[in-house]
Amino acid sequence: MYGYVKAHAPELKVREQEYYRGVYCGLCRTMGKCTGQCSRLTLSYDFTFLALLRLALTGQDVTLTPHRCALHPMKKKAMAEPNDALTYCAYTSAILAYHKIKDDRNDEKGARRLRAGLATPYVKSLRRRALKVGYSDLDRRVSDAMKALSDLEAAHLPSVDRPAELFGGVMAELVSHGLDGTAARIGHTLGHHVGRWIYLIDAIDDYEEDRAKGRYNPFDCLWQGGEMTDTRRIDLTNALRAELVAVESALDLLDPGQTDGQNLWGTLRNILYLGMPAAAHRVLYPDEQCQEKRKHLNQEHKTKGDQT
Repeated sequence: MYGYVKAHAPELKVREQEYYRGVYCGLCRTMGKCTGQCSRLTLSYDFTFLALLRLALTGQDVTLTPHRCALHPMKKKAMAEPNDALTYCAYTSAILAYHKIKDDRNDEKGARRLRAGLATPYVKSLRRRALKVGYSDLDRRVSDAMKALSDLEAAHLPSVDRPAELFGGVMAELVSHGLDGTAARIGHTLGHHVGRWIYLIDAIDDYEEDRAKGRYNPFDCLWQGGEMTDTRRIDLTNALRAELVAVESALDLLDPGQTDGQNLWGTLRNILYLGMPAAAHRVLYPDEQCQEKRKHLNQEHKTKGDQT
């Protein structure tokens, strides 16, 4: 849905690439079965990452089986067979899509609000399917958190930490819902810090556009319309890195031996050590004069991933 949480493909091993694509395509296929074929249009790599986290937390293995799909009918592709983790992600993607569209309809203006209004009946139907199979409690929790976030943003509070904390709470619920004991606690921590990271990077990415169009942005409230300086970029880089360090520390508490081993854990570490930092660097250092800084920081994270 946000598009920042994905693997760094050039550094994936061949078997990891097949596994990653297999989970992505398997989730797409599962969404079609659970919430309707049109729901597959809402698929994103963010929810593929959620599926990988749920696989790691629950210890489920993935079975890859060749299938054809509408976009690639001529050749079969390896897809993960539906399992509890993929089914869960299919329904939670419907819930989050509904509440994201609802939030856009209430808070946005112009074309964005019009698009949200047109999409509302569609996402309502997706949400109804999730509610029918027992996701009412999760829907209520996500709804309450998104309402609190919307109220806070409407107040134009000059704080980044508070809205990031609320969105972190949304992601914590999505990752940990239905789990027990240690898995639930680790899942809550993982989701919390991933959510904070997503909120921060999305606010940074939208800063210039929000400022130009008069939309709420926590950094605009803090900086009172100031420019994105090198000092601020460094501070934001450190803040984003701190969230990823917390995610990595929580992930290290899980037992890699309980699941598909190298494929799953290699892919997760690629996303955390390379993919997400690379997305942050693209947002923070988009201009030509920043290319050397991006190159240096990317190499720094690549070295860390290799050492791990």
